[in-house]
Amino acid sequence: MSTSEERESRSLPFNLIAEKAILGSMLIDNSYVNLVFSTLKSDDFYSNSHKLISASISNLVEQGNKADIVTVCDELEKQGKLKIVGGISYVSSLVDEVPENINVSEYIRIVKDNSSLREIIRASYEVIENSTGSDADVESILGKLHDNIISISSERLKGGFVEIASLTPIVIDKIEQIQKRGESLGIKTGFIDLDEITSGFHNSELIVIAARPSMGKTAIALNIALNMALREDKSVGFFTIEMDRTQVLMRMLAVDAKISLKSLRSGKPRLTQEDWSKLELSATAISKSRIFIDDSAPISIIELKTRARRLKSEKKLDIIFVDYLQLIELSKDMDRKNYTLAQQIGKISAALKSLAKELEIPVVALAQLNRAPEHRGTSKKKDRSESGIPRYQLSDLRESGNIEQDADLIIFLHRQEQIDHDTERKGIADLIIAKQRNGPTGRIELAYISEYTKFSNYEYIVEEE
Repeated sequence: MSTSEERESRSLPFNLIAEKAILGSMLIDNSYVNLVFSTLKSDDFYSNSHKLISASISNLVEQGNKADIVTVCDELEKQGKLKIVGGISYVSSLVDEVPENINVSEYIRIVKDNSSLREIIRASYEVIENSTGSDADVESILGKLHDNIISISSERLKGGFVEIASLTPIVIDKIEQIQKRGESLGIKTGFIDLDEITSGFHNSELIVIAARPSMGKTAIALNIALNMALREDKSVGFFTIEMDRTQVLMRMLAVDAKISLKSLRSGKPRLTQEDWSKLELSATAISKSRIFIDDSAPISIIELKTRARRLKSEKKLDIIFVDYLQLIELSKDMDRKNYTLAQQIGKISAALKSLAKELEIPVVALAQLNRAPEHRGTSKKKDRSESGIPRYQLSDLRESGNIEQDADLIIFLHRQEQIDHDTERKGIADLIIAKQRNGPTGRIELAYISEYTKFSNYEYIVEEE
């Protein structure tokens, strides 16, 4: 054992006897290899020598070769690591460490438990170190701690094969619930044709609504959020990074009361008595709803996840909206030089997908598109549909990173009047379902009343070839 390992051994738990017994068992009988690596990875071994030896055994077997003392030593020699692990004599001695009555499953449990305990200790050390600085960010530290715990738990409980018999009752129960309701278990958006093609927004899914600036992506998100809160009695979390909370509420009131947003914001023209009556009714309804607005800016993905978890535990959160994805920071203390913008966005989209699965709710993230659709809207006919709408592509997502991979549902929002003021399609908004992991793609038309920033039902159109 190296000097660093000896120094670390005073504080970190490990069991070298169990590690040697696992390695020796695999060298004696390669049939144990699959059993070992279905639970462990090389980094779960404490000894650096054992990490290297286990990796060599795994590599040899994966390549269809036999892993024994000779082949493992040869593999390590080729990598220049044989001396590091202690030479041929040490690899040979591992076979001698195996008990007569081999109990590999128990050795695996011991090694995995110690590996998890070491990760917990290291995470705790990190928290202590970050907490002692004068600029310690409590919320960020708590978020990282929670993420570390979730990561360690997930690693221990990561799924392998599940016997189909254990899944059948769960799926049958879900089917029975759907049949009793006569509809999907997804949360209705309030738009009939959108719900028809998507079956609503489903738990554990990442939904991305993307558009060019001024197309109305915030407006469509607010419309859907209101429908879910007021009509479906759902608890809705809304993260707004561009606008403050009063602006968000003002737009919600304009949508629900069908009152000019301009009048609410500027006082011109003044509200009529009828307007005031409608406004008071909407204000009462919205006040009784379970809508929660967070207008923190800037906000990191760690802070966002921490606040979402707290809201879930305190208010039984049903869905989250994030406006918008490209404005979230990866970390407040991150050195941005280490990541490209696309890499940052990719990590954030993966984190949002992870959050949806963890909280078992839909997460709706708004996203910005690059300029490609605008150019298609005015260029060759093959780049446009019959109605003149640009043919949107998943690659249009700005700094797309892993967005198109992580998202379960991607919806592009388009209003032709924003790029063609002479169009005959004024007051019509198109929702293009470009990706749906568990359903069809297609195009849906909604009516759009710009005065109230309100979307209403229109009709569903089959996807154009």
